[in-house]
Amino acid sequence: MVLLLASLEDIIIDVDGHIQIVKLNRPHVRNALRERTLLEIYSALKRFESDPERKVMIITSAVDGVFCAGGDVKEMIKMTSSDAKRFAETAHKVLEEIEGIPKPIISAVDGVALGAGFDLAIACDICIASRRAIFGQPPPAIGIITPFGGTQRLARIVGPIVAKYLFFTGETLDAERAYQLGIVCKVVEPEKLLEEAKDIAQRILTRAPLAIGFCKKLINSSIVKSIDEEEVLLYSKCFETRDREEGMRAFLEKRRPTFVGR
Repeated sequence: MVLLLASLEDIIIDVDGHIQIVKLNRPHVRNALRERTLLEIYSALKRFESDPERKVMIITSAVDGVFCAGGDVKEMIKMTSSDAKRFAETAHKVLEEIEGIPKPIISAVDGVALGAGFDLAIACDICIASRRAIFGQPPPAIGIITPFGGTQRLARIVGPIVAKYLFFTGETLDAERAYQLGIVCKVVEPEKLLEEAKDIAQRILTRAPLAIGFCKKLINSSIVKSIDEEEVLLYSKCFETRDREEGMRAFLEKRRPTFVGR
């Protein structure tokens, strides 16, 4: 069971009519996700799900030019394998909630969306981006895999060959390339991003909510479910390796890591 939080430190929740807007707000770490951030997002999702007046949700950032830089490495470097397992399980609960709520959720990405940030964006029903958005999967560079289902979700969107290339090389995608690959539905100027997300939400609000919910359920259920316990297990096993410790220390010390395959 995931703890529901009453107070918020890492996100801001705004309401505009029938639209709930969740803004990531950890500017000092470029919105990197820690466990508390995940719990706050989960609490916001539960609030959205239970309120009949909130019909569409937007996930975006309160920090200019940054969506989410990934997991918080300063927090992760202190994790044991059991800590990592709990973190991965919480991450899965959050993204499963995004996919399971019978209401539309839009991600509006401005700036970097890396690792967990990329995964969060593509777990949403619709993803739009500003022209300065950058998508990438750097976790293997610090000796870990993503615990947010990104390997499977990205492969479903772009195909396994492109997904492997992005994970194996760490190459990033600009907004136009992400659009070409089907990751992003629309690309707009940064100053128009939230306005565009609200415009899409308003168009959705003119349609039958039950029918929208049924469409979401059917589309999601048509995809083979493989985001399961294996990813949680493999993520936690990364935290038993020397490469994970070396990769994270090198990241924090701003140097090139030396991996030994152990």
